[in-house]
Amino acid sequence: MPTTEQAQMALPGFLESVRVADRALLDVARTHRLRPMEAYLLLILLDEDGAVSTARIAARIAASSSQAKQLALALQLRGLITRRDRTGLTELTSEGRREATDLAAEVVEVLQQRLSPLDAATAVQAVIA
Repeated sequence: MPTTEQAQMALPGFLESVRVADRALLDVARTHRLRPMEAYLLLILLDEDGAVSTARIAARIAASSSQAKQLALALQLRGLITRRDRTGLTELTSEGRREATDLAAEVVEVLQQRLSPLDAATAVQAVIA
């Protein structure tokens, strides 16, 4: 197990990789005319198996249920998700699944391009620590 000192030395590299990942999602979301949290919600719904509750969405995006509902309603207006009124269960539409799949592929591609110059060993060590 790494020492505290080793973990502290690896932390800047890890934080840089987190910043790069955040910026990659922001940039790709813009090309899809999505706000970053909308893009994040699409990726989360792609990861889920079927319809999910507003509470589950809120927990996964670290937001309030009200914020999660507003994001879901915005994506519903674009035809990317369906949201059942009484239950609030939310899932991707066929178009939303295509959009989320494309978004995920583009984010992975951008991350590979942007993370490759970083010191991979430092980033990995920070994650392990």
